[in-house]
Amino acid sequence: MKKAYTFLFGMFMFAACSDNNPTSGLDNTQSTKTSTADFGEGYTYAIPIKYDETTGRIYQGTYACNYHPDTKTFAWEKYPESLDPGSYKIVGDSLWMGPAEKQVSEDPDEQQFLDVYHNYETLSLSNDHDGIYGTWKVTGCKRILGETEIKCTKYIGGISGIARTMKITNDSIYIVTTVDTDNLEQNDINIGKIIYRNFGFDIGDAVIKQLLIEKTIQKESKEFLKQTFSIGNQIFEVVSTPKFDATGMNNISTISSKGKTCTNTQRFGFINEKLCKEESAEFLLSARDKSEDELYYKKGPVEGFSIDNNDEFNECTKGLPTEETKQLLNQYAKN
Repeated sequence: MKKAYTFLFGMFMFAACSDNNPTSGLDNTQSTKTSTADFGEGYTYAIPIKYDETTGRIYQGTYACNYHPDTKTFAWEKYPESLDPGSYKIVGDSLWMGPAEKQVSEDPDEQQFLDVYHNYETLSLSNDHDGIYGTWKVTGCKRILGETEIKCTKYIGGISGIARTMKITNDSIYIVTTVDTDNLEQNDINIGKIIYRNFGFDIGDAVIKQLLIEKTIQKESKEFLKQTFSIGNQIFEVVSTPKFDATGMNNISTISSKGKTCTNTQRFGFINEKLCKEESAEFLLSARDKSEDELYYKKGPVEGFSIDNNDEFNECTKGLPTEETKQLLNQYAKN
């Protein structure tokens, strides 16, 4: 349960630039931001809570979707208050959220790790609140628990290009994540990864670099969320667009050439009461490590979902290169 709700303090890491994404970056070269893309109305997720006003502690995940392997059923059930509580501190219109207590280690290296990943408070701001209750705008500012130095970035929970608000009521926190195009960084495409993962040719980074120098492979025009590159005489276009809506936090990527387009959709989100009761086991267990049955089918809370069409997408992209392009790449492929 700790992992399920730590995003209140560390925020949910949307993997829009994961290894499965063909647009995972080599650098962060920025281009002109002009796009007619539909980024969605925002993804909303509600976390059941119990707030103790006397101590300022919030117990998160008081209800959860539990998997019962003996009957292979899911149930939205109450969870005990023994979950690690979070501490909420209000100073004027500022809300600091963090762990209730600082974890301390005798090992300096481990302490540094704890401070970075656990012992910190994040800052949210509001001009519409009554104590803790109200609507808060999450910032990219944080400080180590017990210290006064504040460090701020344009990232929200380590993610660029999003805005996040929280509405706190007496029994839930409603978190809304939207795409913020003014703060959306576009990564340069990783052509080597596309050639290997999507086209199926194991060439290697050193050879890719040389082919770029020789202009056998070239990076062509680049617009906001869209970039083209060429291999020999064939041009490919890559588009990557985030869309946050009721279905979850999605990243939609396409690779196109010669009139054919392959689409990769990666969908992430959290399990609520409705999903727990209505969705299939395949969906509800999608975020678990399927390579280990013991973990995949273990008893306990189902925290989130992770859906993609990677296999279908990779199969589609293998058909994009022409025979001429395949022959060119095959010259450099490892046996």
